[in-house]
Amino acid sequence: MPMSHLKSKISLKPNIFYGSYPERLKDWQHIRNIINDIDDPIDYLLAVFKLCPRTKTNTDIYKKETWLDGWQLIERNEYDLFDICLLLSYTIILTEHFKKENVMIHSCYKTEFDSNNRKFNYIIEMNNVFLDAHSMEKMDKTTFDKTYVLHYTTNIQETINISLI
Repeated sequence: MPMSHLKSKISLKPNIFYGSYPERLKDWQHIRNIINDIDDPIDYLLAVFKLCPRTKTNTDIYKKETWLDGWQLIERNEYDLFDICLLLSYTIILTEHFKKENVMIHSCYKTEFDSNNRKFNYIIEMNNVFLDAHSMEKMDKTTFDKTYVLHYTTNIQETINISLI
């Protein structure tokens, strides 16, 4: 078995979400190190973040002052779908492998729903790969364009001061 595969084995309760605060920080660093070394970093990230427990928080996509940075998210350890997008985006940006990628979070709704039944989804986009925060599945631009109607986009690098992180 290749070494990178051994390093990337995922627990059903990863410490990034289920450990003590120091364990969560250590595991977050470990995850960022792993995705620099494996062939399928996006699939690995989706597998880890799929295990994130979801709660209700006061984070609002339209009010950047409600957004926590990665370390604050790890400390609070409560994640709604947008918090998951933020932590996943920070994780991506803070790696050597992806540090130059332009990461955006899209608020959108599925084309199949009429205006009375719209439920917003959050989709992370980078390098023409789209990651659905709800299902933790990746899709290409064609699938995204057929499935979703774009409502609002946030460019994460423009929103946060990456030099301070």
